[in-house]
Amino acid sequence: MSEPRIGTPSLLALAVVAFIVELALFGGAGVVAHDAVEGGLAGWLAGVLATGVVLLLWGMFMAPKARFRLAQGPRLLAALLLTVGTAYGLVETGHQRWGWFVGLAGLAVVAAQAVLTSDEPTAV
Repeated sequence: MSEPRIGTPSLLALAVVAFIVELALFGGAGVVAHDAVEGGLAGWLAGVLATGVVLLLWGMFMAPKARFRLAQGPRLLAALLLTVGTAYGLVETGHQRWGWFVGLAGLAVVAAQAVLTSDEPTAV
């Protein structure tokens, strides 16, 4: 379990920002998949499938209460790759503002989580 290095109000603010960025990231993955197959019914199916896969993997390996949560290093690397990949895909498919938001805010959240948490066990 992670031990916070700063006070609770700051961690709550980070959690709220992280949740907003995660929603933008999940939706962004769907939009990139939709645009990659050029829309239509196939685009909607690809978007729903991509979003579902990202949500499933995030819930299994990345979420704070994930059953098989990755250690901090691999988790931060996976979040970084997903953030940069989704941001790039959004910018390339014409969603510049959304892409820049996901990229910059996502990098800030990943950096904050790297600094503010650790995987050191805590006493219960």
